[in-house]
Amino acid sequence: MHAPIEKRGFSEEQLAYLANAVAKLGLHKAFQPDAGPAAEAENVYGTPLEELCKEEVAKYNLHPLDLRARIERWTDRNEIATGLDQFLLRHWGFFNVEPNSQGYMVRLRLPACKLRGDQMLALADIAQDYAGGYAHVTTRGNFQLREIEPKDVLNVMYDLQQAGLSCHGSGADSARNMTASPTSGFDPLELIDLSPYTIRLSNLVLHTRELQGLPRKFNISFDGGGSISTVSDSNDICFQAVEIKNNDQGLEPGIYCRIMLGGISGHRDLARDTGFVCTPEQTVLAGSAMLHVFVEHADRTNRKKARLKYLLDSKGFEWFVERTQEKLEELEAGFRLTPLSSVHDGLRPPVLRQAHIGVHRQSAADRNYVGVALEMGRLSPEQMRLIGRLALEKGSNDVRLTVWQNVLIAGIENHDIAEVVKALEENAMPTSATAFAAGAVACTGRWGCKLGLAYTKQNGTELVRHLEKTFTLDRPINIHLTGCPNSCAQHYIGDIGLVGTTLPDGGEGYHVVVGGGSDHDYGIARPLCGPVPADDVNEVVETIVGNYLSAREPGASFLEFVRSLDDSDLSRLLHGHSLAA
Repeated sequence: MHAPIEKRGFSEEQLAYLANAVAKLGLHKAFQPDAGPAAEAENVYGTPLEELCKEEVAKYNLHPLDLRARIERWTDRNEIATGLDQFLLRHWGFFNVEPNSQGYMVRLRLPACKLRGDQMLALADIAQDYAGGYAHVTTRGNFQLREIEPKDVLNVMYDLQQAGLSCHGSGADSARNMTASPTSGFDPLELIDLSPYTIRLSNLVLHTRELQGLPRKFNISFDGGGSISTVSDSNDICFQAVEIKNNDQGLEPGIYCRIMLGGISGHRDLARDTGFVCTPEQTVLAGSAMLHVFVEHADRTNRKKARLKYLLDSKGFEWFVERTQEKLEELEAGFRLTPLSSVHDGLRPPVLRQAHIGVHRQSAADRNYVGVALEMGRLSPEQMRLIGRLALEKGSNDVRLTVWQNVLIAGIENHDIAEVVKALEENAMPTSATAFAAGAVACTGRWGCKLGLAYTKQNGTELVRHLEKTFTLDRPINIHLTGCPNSCAQHYIGDIGLVGTTLPDGGEGYHVVVGGGSDHDYGIARPLCGPVPADDVNEVVETIVGNYLSAREPGASFLEFVRSLDDSDLSRLLHGHSLAA
């Protein structure tokens, strides 16, 4: 084990900087004349210390799991973490987002995007007592709370723990919130309920030291084939349920999980088929093995090239699967991944674009789930308490969050539907939405994120309202607004994607892309125009939608129309607007 640098009055950020500089200059060797070749060869999974980026140096000096004593000290002093300290703290779920938003933002860990009604009540109290009096549903089917003072960090952790919830491993270089189909377990269309395996893998990661503090953030999704998309092909790993009947590998007919790798839509790449499958039960150890391969081989010198996509680009899918098979043997998993062409896959049930809004039948007789439409994912404590009470008193104490930034209440009996819908709508939570509002998602943006270049939630709300007043659609259009190229709202898989940018004059603007999709609509959007001043976005998108409606074949969706256009013809969408020139 290495010896940490003595503090001598330096801050944690200064220490990490000095450690990085000393390592790169090789000065540490001058102070270790008797250490021998072993010290000179010290490395992190084969990367010499002097080549590590500063974040890796910080994790080398202090593993994120060992941060608790500092958290105690910061809490006692009401001191907010800064620099590389706050980078390490993100592994515990707390983000210093000042000056954009006061204090900390905390992001929860809700594997499979599910929680209970009583847990929703507890979260409402935390939002009211310690946060800013509101919460946001995220694009990973998760919750964020904001404006938390440093002195309340341990209170938030304790109250989450008391409710059976956690925020650990929800930020920085972690395997982030693991998503599953939000209707898992009660969807009439699903092939299999994969949520138990989602939860098991999430818990395995949290209890494995080597899988904390990864080379970079990591997203994993389990797609059971349900009605509502989890945009699983935008994840680093996607386990996609498929039905296998006749095949050339001697597999018993049944439900298997096809393994997809390398999705990172912000870098214009979606997950691709590895050509291998496993059983649903095997996904937990398969996911663990792949994470171990990532830990041991990913780039620790360049943060921009540290995601799984770049390891796959460098080494290839075949190499990665071979290393995974070896790791499964080390873990004594007792199985190997099975090669199987996707030609053997049965047809996936259709994804229904608006199945996350409104009243829908469940697989059990006389039971329904109700999808609540939220404006850009925002909830007040009062609204959260109502959802929690309805889940407890009228449902099956089962609440789900979706990647479309809204909430489902499950297990509502037929005779209670009207009462539940009325209670929700009386509290500004409608169970219906226009074809624009239902598919509109936005990251936090400049209002609450240091990286944000545009006020995405505000601009998105205004845009949706403007389009609702102008058009009535017969086919939905998904609009994704993200504040920076990191693409938390995944602009490249929206029908229309808007990514924040800075204009030449320093103002706020957006680049516009069109024609992206996931699942059956798999594909990366193409650039259309930009930068567009934020004040002009409503007019530009109105022009795009208007030209689509006037030029399409009868009944054609926006995606079908846009994908029928060559790159050279895309400007037709801007016809009549000055940007067309």
